[in-house]
Amino acid sequence: MKTKYIKFISAVVILFLVITSCNNELQDSNVIESVQSKEAKKIESKYNLLDYTPNVYHNFFRNTDNSIGFSSLKPNSLKPHSIVKRTKFSENSKQMRFSINNETVNGLSMSKSLPLNKVNNIYGKTIRFRVNNRVDGFSINGEDTGTEIEMYVPELVEITNPAVTNLEERSPLCDSNNFVLEWNADPNNEEGLIVIAEYFGGNAIPEHSQDIRILNTDFIENDNGRTTLNTSLFQDIPNLSFVDIILLRGNVTIEEIEGELYKFFAESHVRLPIILVKDVNTIVKQD
Repeated sequence: MKTKYIKFISAVVILFLVITSCNNELQDSNVIESVQSKEAKKIESKYNLLDYTPNVYHNFFRNTDNSIGFSSLKPNSLKPHSIVKRTKFSENSKQMRFSINNETVNGLSMSKSLPLNKVNNIYGKTIRFRVNNRVDGFSINGEDTGTEIEMYVPELVEITNPAVTNLEERSPLCDSNNFVLEWNADPNNEEGLIVIAEYFGGNAIPEHSQDIRILNTDFIENDNGRTTLNTSLFQDIPNLSFVDIILLRGNVTIEEIEGELYKFFAESHVRLPIILVKDVNTIVKQD
């Protein structure tokens, strides 16, 4: 049981690294400044996984020789999604040819931003990854003998409630005891979603800030557009803390091809900065 727990906590740490490394240049400046100002200090970190149910997102955490896919970050409700194609190839994979929806993929390990006119061909669509051996990619009669992976990619995720429509309301007050989260449902997504509460130690009352980083993660099984968040998602996070709610939706497949593991993936995630209210009596109502 202890080994299983360690593996899941390791997965949470990896997820944290994935979502915070995706398009770092788009992170809110207040979060970056907060982290940079504390670099010289010893910061305590806590990672909690609330749901151990087997799901496709566990495959994001698996180490593979090669990976091909898409990541999209919406840093807050007022900014658009930024989509990046990410590829990582081993030395052996240079003998292979790659394509996505019949479009050739450069065999270099790289991250490249996608133009908006290509996004509509990926999210909300079934896409086809194809891998062919450069030498033996076709049989004698011309029939394609490569490996093709079809995968449905859920629509770009958007948080619709709590709604943020202007800069003045960009960090809404949210009650941890009755936190209803709503998003654009995708009835074709059978893989659910991941929701994360990320806390960097900041507080609306500055003297209550602390040198701690908390990442609590939960699984949402049904992509029906609405859920009441488990109060345990805010475990160890103090009242009136600045917290980022991260909602992630995607798909991933792992295949063994020519003796190596390949990860094919696509995901999108959105951040919602909030002020977490655990004690409503601390909020003064304005008449």
